[in-house]
Amino acid sequence: MKHPYPANTVRQIIQAQKCVREGEVLEVKKRGEHGAGFNVNLDLADGPFTDIRYLGHTHDVTDIKGSEASLILAAQRVRGVGHNAIGRRRFYKDRIPAGWHQNVIDPQLATGADDYNRHEPLPDFMPTDFKDFIRKTATIWNIDLEWEDMLL
Repeated sequence: MKHPYPANTVRQIIQAQKCVREGEVLEVKKRGEHGAGFNVNLDLADGPFTDIRYLGHTHDVTDIKGSEASLILAAQRVRGVGHNAIGRRRFYKDRIPAGWHQNVIDPQLATGADDYNRHEPLPDFMPTDFKDFIRKTATIWNIDLEWEDMLL
């Protein structure tokens, strides 16, 4: 099934200001003994209704490098942030850089296409804890969390 938004519209939605859907709050919930996660619906701050979700998790809140976040548009992941301790290569080409990177996914391409899921390095991305990770990924994707005062 073809994604309802072409790549240029996906980029425009990513760049547009977004906010947590009215009546919802981004809440970090404990998962298991050491993990945590969140999942919240978003709206464009100034635009039509669009099916957008922001979610993420960590396996261990004391090890920030195990954290991942995703931006879901029309039930398909279009962006992600994660960490790889060691870069990955395929046929002498860097596929996933070592360190923090952003997945840039083009939902119009076949999943096997070379540019379907590009891994772009984030050299200045250095979160200090899971809540800082959430703040920083929200900043990358222009999301107003409306909970800055709750983090202190």
